[in-house]
Amino acid sequence: MISRSVRLMFVGGVAVGALAQPVMAQEEAASSTQRIEITGSSIKRIAKEGALPVQTLTAEDIKKSGATSVTELMQNLPAMQGFVPAASSINTGGGGGTTAALHSMQSKYTLVLLDGQRMAPALQGNTAGGGFSVNLESIPLDAIERVEILTDGASATYGSDAIAGVVNFITKKNKTDGNAFFNYNVPQHPGGRSYSAGLSKGWGDLDTDGFNVLASYSHDYEGSIRASQRDFSKAGGIINFNSNGQAYRYLGTSSNNEPGNLFIPTVPKGAAQTKGTQTVYTVSPYYTKNGNCGNPYSNFLTTPAGPGAAAGGYCNFNFASFVEDNPSTVRDSGLLKGTLKINDDTTAWAELIMSTVDVKAQFAPPSQPLAIGPGKYTNLYNNYVLPFLAANNLDLYNPSGSKSPVKMGYRPIATGGRADDYNTNAQHFAMGIDGLVSGWNYKASLTLSRSTVKDYSAGGFLDAEKFNALVGAGSVDPLGGSSGSALQPALLNGTLFSTTVSDMNTAHVGAQHDWFDLPGGTSIISMGADYSTQHYSTNYSDLLLYGNGLQGSENLTNFPLGGSYGAAPFDAKRNNYGVYGELLLPITKTLEATISGRYDSFGRTHSEQVYSSTVDPVSGVQPKLAAADLGNTFSAATYKLSFRWTPQETLLFRGAYGTGFKAPAISDLAGAVSYGGSSNSFPCPLPGSPNCLPGSSQYDLLTGGNGLSGDGGLKPEKSTQWTLGFRVDPLKGLSLGLDLWNVTIKNQVLSSGIAQQVAFSNPAVYKNLFVDGYVDAVSGATIALQQFPLNGGVAHYQGIDWDTSYRTATPIGNLSTSFTGTYMMKQDYTLSPGGTVNSDLGQFGADQAVVFRIQMHLGASLQTGKFTNALSANYKSGYRDVAYTADSGVYLVKADGSLGATTAFAGLKVPSYTTFDWQGKYDYSKTISVTAGIRNLFDRAPPLSLQPSVVGNAAGYDPRYADVYGRALYVRGNYKF
Repeated sequence: MISRSVRLMFVGGVAVGALAQPVMAQEEAASSTQRIEITGSSIKRIAKEGALPVQTLTAEDIKKSGATSVTELMQNLPAMQGFVPAASSINTGGGGGTTAALHSMQSKYTLVLLDGQRMAPALQGNTAGGGFSVNLESIPLDAIERVEILTDGASATYGSDAIAGVVNFITKKNKTDGNAFFNYNVPQHPGGRSYSAGLSKGWGDLDTDGFNVLASYSHDYEGSIRASQRDFSKAGGIINFNSNGQAYRYLGTSSNNEPGNLFIPTVPKGAAQTKGTQTVYTVSPYYTKNGNCGNPYSNFLTTPAGPGAAAGGYCNFNFASFVEDNPSTVRDSGLLKGTLKINDDTTAWAELIMSTVDVKAQFAPPSQPLAIGPGKYTNLYNNYVLPFLAANNLDLYNPSGSKSPVKMGYRPIATGGRADDYNTNAQHFAMGIDGLVSGWNYKASLTLSRSTVKDYSAGGFLDAEKFNALVGAGSVDPLGGSSGSALQPALLNGTLFSTTVSDMNTAHVGAQHDWFDLPGGTSIISMGADYSTQHYSTNYSDLLLYGNGLQGSENLTNFPLGGSYGAAPFDAKRNNYGVYGELLLPITKTLEATISGRYDSFGRTHSEQVYSSTVDPVSGVQPKLAAADLGNTFSAATYKLSFRWTPQETLLFRGAYGTGFKAPAISDLAGAVSYGGSSNSFPCPLPGSPNCLPGSSQYDLLTGGNGLSGDGGLKPEKSTQWTLGFRVDPLKGLSLGLDLWNVTIKNQVLSSGIAQQVAFSNPAVYKNLFVDGYVDAVSGATIALQQFPLNGGVAHYQGIDWDTSYRTATPIGNLSTSFTGTYMMKQDYTLSPGGTVNSDLGQFGADQAVVFRIQMHLGASLQTGKFTNALSANYKSGYRDVAYTADSGVYLVKADGSLGATTAFAGLKVPSYTTFDWQGKYDYSKTISVTAGIRNLFDRAPPLSLQPSVVGNAAGYDPRYADVYGRALYVRGNYKF
């Protein structure tokens, strides 16, 4: 008989097929009396394999995976691609968050539930895969009893956000025993050690005592891994490689250095100050004087003459050698859950989950272009700029009379790497009542969910005013040599940069009833409604508000050197409601159909922080306006049709067709323009502009919301999706399953606008997005890329999920095998309506992501008496890495090893990536067990990638797609009482 344990998963490479038959037996024994609600449907029914592809991970599956966090558990599944990894917290705005993402669609399309209830989402980074989604780090793994994963769209049941599918974490319930555990993990290479410990206990049996109370607590720690601690990352952004017999060198470095570089706009002495006649000289005063760059992490790079630029050179800093490959994490979490049986037909329940997650992420030392001139950093101007002009018979090009027309590329290396300490506090409270009245099964619930993220400076950042004072007094010379300990008084350690609060409150009611008889049984109708309020706010310190050009910030004078500034405060909320219905039709004994539909309505987003888009000519700032409703209202009706056909007991066919809907996130709709810097260096996108920097340099980014209404505003995303699959058990112990799925999304919202790598690599295409002459409050006039939310056109995803499992008894024990995976057939998208069709499938795509054609896991588990051993393999197919245009970072290397000219490069062919895991478990008694295992058994390092620091500042590999730990030994002890 087909197991109800749908799509037997092979989690973290460990075969869990061994658990399928026991679970099936338990459920068949209970099926005559118990109805349960399976993720993807609002109807409670007898447990069995359904019409929708739902993957179920039991508590035993979770233990066998070896995972120590929800993030690790989810992101190792074959169907998961496109998520935000822990490394996103390293200088890409991840805020300490990680996410789940199904079938390569962004995290915002995968709805994450806790016991069927929505959790407070947050903005998870600005990299591919980010967006408004739930932080997996705030969910305690020890409190989870099972996980149900619907790999099909479910907007007709859950409303917005469920286009890709649903991940539902089911917490423990009705437990009376106690459990204590301890985990310890030691990588073979330095860094990354971790441990966890926890305790849980239940009291009262719901059936006999009429109540149950369950409490659990766990503590987790994971150490950081520095780039210098791994061979594949310690070279940083200076990478030597060969391709087709040619030697190359990749330079992912920065012109911001210590000692600093100067970029001096000039005209011949006595010449007119005419636009277009200026020439920018690139100068490293320290190198000119000493013949070296003043620190071991920098190398001198010559720059050829070009439009508006003289031949010269500068010291470029290898920032990627300073960063972390993975941040450190400390987590404390607890669950308190109570259930009260009021009578035989009525049960009340309440649960409270609280967690505190502290993620410390370190990246490169402060990178800060500074503007200098006769009115700013005067001593530097007099000591370095004027002598250079005089020696070369030049005048400063300064037609506007600016007090600071010269740029200095500076990075105070002596202060060490910048570090953010992200502290996340999550509180999730839910209460409800389930009952039976007059043949109607009803349920009602109220959920109050909050996530608070505080960002503290934890190293490296400098107080700009204190820095300026040190430079003015001559205590620090940013152009003359290392500043050493002289900068210590200016450090900003422990300063609160920002506080972000996300609230999601939801009220829900639903009911179902047997309706009319059909040849296959009694039909069931279900209906319900929910109402939600969402509030999201970010308050910044005055240091980060500096330079934002908004009313209320005009008198601010200080900012964090090397940090983000020009931030805009954010405070917005909106309400939405939905009504739904579902009808189950058992047409015959072997064929059933389900019809479901839903209507959702979202109000306009109300913002308390609204500013004029134009600058007041008198005050010079954007005036603050009255609070207002922004964007459009959004509403949609969605539906799903599905069927389940079992022509014989061991064969099942299933399929579904439906529509989906997603409203733009409130962060897409509200928020004034804010400033940031590019995470990598690029050639000038506007050649010939007086604001170009030489070679590859870092430019500004402008981000904000799209609060327009009407045709100019954002439109909701809409989707159509279908699945068609089968399951067959041809032999005793053998189960095979396959599902073909397809999703098409229209009006896809690009929350971060056009990716910086895409825009800078195609400046002619996106010329209208660049602002020439944007005045940065610190570095002066520069070029900035506008990255505002927009509807990007159409996206199309198609693939096959498969799983097989086989169980048999052997002379030495019970053997279980499992083979699961996802084969991506299609993944493409446009970045604008009617625009060029792009794809990430098997290649580094236009949105800076890779979609693997194949992800799969193969494993075997052998139980011999009290011993269980499991061996598994985890596979990702190869892909074509990012391509580089000429002058964008790839150089030819001559036969003598010296650096040649820059060159275009079509991209590396990144090989497939396979790792093996082993686990052994010994059950000493019914109450004590010990588990030991080795992850990445053969110590497979990540393959070489030239990805341009998409996630954090990592270089030499892609941290989203490979294991940075290497071979690691872990042990686990478990005691039941």
